[in-house]
Amino acid sequence: MLQNTQPRGRLESSWYDLVSEQLQALIPRFGLERASARVHRAYELICSESLGLHPGAQAIRSSTLNHDGTPIQYALALGHGVVPLQFLSEAGDPGLSYTDGREFIDSRVRELSALLRLKGDLDYIGALIDRSATVNAHEADPDRGGTFWIGASFAPGGKCGLKVYINGKNGTESEQWDRLDRFAAHFGDPKQQHELRRLVAGKMSPLGMAISLSGDDNPTGRVYLSGYGNRVPYYEGLLEHFGGEQYADAFAQYTEVMLGEDRAYPTQSVVFSVGIGTTLSRRTDAKIEFCGHCLFQSDSQARDRCLRWLALRKVDALPYVELLDVIAAGQTSPAKVSTHIYSGLGWKGQQEYTTIYLKPHPPCASTSDEL
Repeated sequence: MLQNTQPRGRLESSWYDLVSEQLQALIPRFGLERASARVHRAYELICSESLGLHPGAQAIRSSTLNHDGTPIQYALALGHGVVPLQFLSEAGDPGLSYTDGREFIDSRVRELSALLRLKGDLDYIGALIDRSATVNAHEADPDRGGTFWIGASFAPGGKCGLKVYINGKNGTESEQWDRLDRFAAHFGDPKQQHELRRLVAGKMSPLGMAISLSGDDNPTGRVYLSGYGNRVPYYEGLLEHFGGEQYADAFAQYTEVMLGEDRAYPTQSVVFSVGIGTTLSRRTDAKIEFCGHCLFQSDSQARDRCLRWLALRKVDALPYVELLDVIAAGQTSPAKVSTHIYSGLGWKGQQEYTTIYLKPHPPCASTSDEL
């Protein structure tokens, strides 16, 4: 029987304690009372080492997951179905070498897969991670800001999922594309990957990869690309290619709400990603996400625009409001962006969903200045 594991022997108000308390508050709001022990155990396996520091302490290596080096995010995928509670974090002690970190990830993925009852050949997945994450050992710092992140999701009814993210920014751009191509070849048609490269040439560069495990389906993959300075119509064209005109039209509406007058100018940091797997040729699996610090002027503006967009699409905003209430104590800054990390729009088949990624804050932060 699973035990509801609580952190022990840690500094008061460590990141680990803070997020643990937030998860405890979120569990009933997302209808996960029966999965409470599993949520806490997964959190312990993923975050016990990486979040052990006090919020004011200096980490050995700053994570690239957030702009300020904090190695934890909450994620929402808001549509017309059930909205799971999701969190993702850099896993392992920040001081681990690449080799030790890779071994740590392998052991934790195996424990999490058993805990969450997920499908997949873990030996084969481990070999795929090795092929996709190889770094140049001769580089002075081959692991800049973390090579691996792990995300876990929990939905009412017992459905769980796990995602292993692989940082694709190490090495030269040629090496980055080689790793991305090897990864994509495992899941899909190499010709499709070649077409993707043609569409993004000179516009976007490799950012990373992810392997998703679930209890219902075989593992699937996802490739992430980053762009800067592209105009909105370029991304509309990508969506039209991967999904159709209706997806481009929906994205145009999204940018009208979320970018406002800035829609007329080149965009700043944008992430485009596509799912790859045995069913990709038969359905759309694409999303585009904007960096919150580039998209919004403040968290208050972010909240207002997110709520306006969700209302326009007739999507229940309660999970977003509940999550924001817990991690930001109902307060959002009118002066800067600290909570909203990314926001975007995606599709799986005909199902549209809005993504929002939020960063927790230390208990010592002032709600007027920090949130």
